[in-house]
Amino acid sequence: MRSWRGFVAWCDERGLCSAPANAWTLSAYIRYLESTMTVTALRRHIGQVGQMHYEKIRKRPDRHEDVQRTLDGVRARKEAKKKKVEPDPPLFRDEDFVAPKGDKPKPKASKKAAAKKPLRATPKLVRRKRV
Repeated sequence: MRSWRGFVAWCDERGLCSAPANAWTLSAYIRYLESTMTVTALRRHIGQVGQMHYEKIRKRPDRHEDVQRTLDGVRARKEAKKKKVEPDPPLFRDEDFVAPKGDKPKPKASKKAAAKKPLRATPKLVRRKRV
């Protein structure tokens, strides 16, 4: 009964209809309670709200697929938090981009090497002649 009163109070605060409640209303209520309850307590709480709906209007919004999907999402998020998924390792090391301290700078290229044209990063645009 306490679960039902909490749901009705939550709906009244937001101007929503508590009976008959839409599945999206119950899903929003689940997301509201997500941070305050464990997954099993949340399932039990929503089940009691569904039972009160059934007694009043013979309809169980807690068994709707959207509500079940929301509960599954809550469970998955809580499990991911428990596992504390580590981030992927970086693709490159810092040493690849920064010269270690104490290394001497490379000498400048000779005039011969400077005379060579460097490779282009973009293709050179060529004008086509009319034939």
